[in-house]
Amino acid sequence: MFSRPCFVAGGRIAGARSGLMWHGTLSEIGLIVISSTLAVGPIAQVLNAEGQPLGELGLRLDRDFIRFADDLAWWTEAAKMQRARKVPPY
Repeated sequence: MFSRPCFVAGGRIAGARSGLMWHGTLSEIGLIVISSTLAVGPIAQVLNAEGQPLGELGLRLDRDFIRFADDLAWWTEAAKMQRARKVPPY
């Protein structure tokens, strides 16, 4: 049970802050939690039916995704190299 309340907001950040509640738990089970987040919503105002960006929110997603993908790729490569060098302690 969590001792702190979890707040869920509507709009573009809907549920994004709830990810912070999982950081410690995911780290403890050996997962790497990256610092970048990617908040998408409301989806119908961000992407069309073909998955192409729409308007200002779609352009923001395009811009933010680059940072998110770079961060994820960097940590993926770092984790692979470290696991090849040394077995995880868990």
